[in-house]
Amino acid sequence: MTRLSKWLMAGTLLFCSAAAVAAEPDVKDMQTTINALRAKMRDQGNRLAELEDQQAAQKASMVQIAKEMADSASSKPCCPGWLENLKFYGDLRLRYQGNCYDWAANDGSDRKSRNRGRYRVRFGFTKTWLDDQIEVGFRLATGESSDPTSTNQSMDGNFSKKDIWLDLAYAKYKPKQCKGFSITAGKMKNPWMMNDVFMDTDVNPEGVWAAYTVPGCGDIEPFVGAGYFVLEERSATSSPVDDTIMYGYQAGLNWKISDDVKYTFAAYYQDYDHYNDSGASARGNDSPLDRIPGFGVFGVTNKVGFTICKVPTSVFFDWAHNCREADDTAEYEDDCNAYAVGFKLGKNKKKGDWSFKYTYAIVEANALPGTFVDADFGFANRRGHVVRGAYNLLDNLTFGLNVFFTEPIFSPTTNSNSSVFEDKTTIVQADLKWKF
Repeated sequence: MTRLSKWLMAGTLLFCSAAAVAAEPDVKDMQTTINALRAKMRDQGNRLAELEDQQAAQKASMVQIAKEMADSASSKPCCPGWLENLKFYGDLRLRYQGNCYDWAANDGSDRKSRNRGRYRVRFGFTKTWLDDQIEVGFRLATGESSDPTSTNQSMDGNFSKKDIWLDLAYAKYKPKQCKGFSITAGKMKNPWMMNDVFMDTDVNPEGVWAAYTVPGCGDIEPFVGAGYFVLEERSATSSPVDDTIMYGYQAGLNWKISDDVKYTFAAYYQDYDHYNDSGASARGNDSPLDRIPGFGVFGVTNKVGFTICKVPTSVFFDWAHNCREADDTAEYEDDCNAYAVGFKLGKNKKKGDWSFKYTYAIVEANALPGTFVDADFGFANRRGHVVRGAYNLLDNLTFGLNVFFTEPIFSPTTNSNSSVFEDKTTIVQADLKWKF
């Protein structure tokens, strides 16, 4: 090896040693930096965990606050106390009614057929107390007069304002300590299980009615009822002085024969005391009412409900007899029975529902107080067919069609506007009814 080569090798070794010595501090600095970064990352991780814990705690606190606010809001009434459990209800019915008379007036001329636009408005409130043990209610309704069998108002009178009448005003008590018992006082809905020909659906009796349905009898549910109703109250100085009172009793049962078959039976007795002094209209009864010693009506109702092809169906038969009738006037004598038989298909509850009902009825002249018999049927001393159909256009809007084909059992009758020529009458009613 030459001298020059030795010097070159020595220089190279010296350079490498210097470079190694110079590089050693750089490696140490880099390690220090990495360690510092790791420490920072640990600190940031810890802070992030602390922030997440704080956020979770804040969220739980907000949920608790919201719950407490909701509980506080639910515990406080949103309206004045007197509005609690107060319910408003009502209905509006628009009707076309056509009366076609196949009989003549007293002077021999044909009686004019009649076409009318009519309407009915009813609205009222009910309120309950003591966990529904006490209920108070009232309802107002239209009507051309105080006639108990009609709330219709005809479109006439040169756009005159129409009357509103008190239709219901009652209080009912149903004590929880005596399940099945109730007592109602005031002007109330008809408590009798009678068909809608024997007693018009607009009739709301006035008085006191107590009823009891026997609980815990399985598929058979017996019930009883008794009432005291005032038809006419007179002062001590009036003539006649006797009040006209109706004492009523009812007993029966609902029997669930199977899941789809139910039988209802009711027997009732209505004793009208001093009915001839009531001042009521005869409406088919013998007139004057003094010719009728009184009314003691015994009746029975039979109804069987079942399902045919998923269609609710029922058939019924009613009979009533005036036990106190002793009128010996020609043609009125022994005219003391009433009958009604028919069936119903369907039920109207929601949009698309339909129903059809047919009734054939006979109400002899002195079988029932004529003033309460269905006005569209023609009161007492009448027989004929009633056909009803209804379809729900909406849940609360129903279209209905009613047709009455009736005739007197004998003529002349004591109905208003009657004549020796009275014969068949056809009434057609087309209704639109809104419930709210």
